[in-house]
Amino acid sequence: MNANYVWQLPIKTVLHGHGPDYLVKGWQVSGTIFARTGFPYTVIDLAEAGNLAPKNFYGTIYSVPVAPLGGSHSCGAGAVTPPFPQPCWPPQVVMLPDGTTTPNPNANFLQAGCETGFNTGNLPGPMGPCSGSAVSFAQGRNRFRYPSYFNADFTVMKNTSLVGRDKVVLGIGFQFFNFFNHPNFGPPDNYSSDSGFGEISTMEMPPTSILGSGVGGDVSPRMIQLKAQIRF
Repeated sequence: MNANYVWQLPIKTVLHGHGPDYLVKGWQVSGTIFARTGFPYTVIDLAEAGNLAPKNFYGTIYSVPVAPLGGSHSCGAGAVTPPFPQPCWPPQVVMLPDGTTTPNPNANFLQAGCETGFNTGNLPGPMGPCSGSAVSFAQGRNRFRYPSYFNADFTVMKNTSLVGRDKVVLGIGFQFFNFFNHPNFGPPDNYSSDSGFGEISTMEMPPTSILGSGVGGDVSPRMIQLKAQIRF
């Protein structure tokens, strides 16, 4: 949903006609609202895709679930790095006290390289990460979603006539971008073979940045600028 509004504040009417025009007339507020659900994504096994590239397969390999997947999963502020994220997805491996890693029994997808087909593979077992029983579960495309997005801008202006009846108008006011300073998180790492699988490391760029496009999430915090304009 995208929405825009402009409201000429009826201050003189509220004051029942009292007050000088140069103070009570010409006030205006305006703004924009952007709201959407998160974009869909698929969990990818990038390592297995790389293993198949020498065999002339250059397609995308979907990670194979270890069991039927539930209908939802948490993905939001807790998944943001740093310092101590709670990723959207449990990590594929856990660190042991001696510094080595072992397959995470709570992982939702097979270990990288354990696929024996496009929707099949082997669970971890006592002899290694791919030595367990075989499973066959299809993940499906675009089953999951990024965090949702919300942003609102707000402007307050005071317009004053300088010459004649609105022939030259001076407008002075403030513009607030991301007025509520609401954080909008980017996509999680959807490569199950990455050490940061499920973590969010970026912010979403607002569509109304005052610093131009291509800056990324660096312009996502609230920004305020003084605006002055002459209309004639």
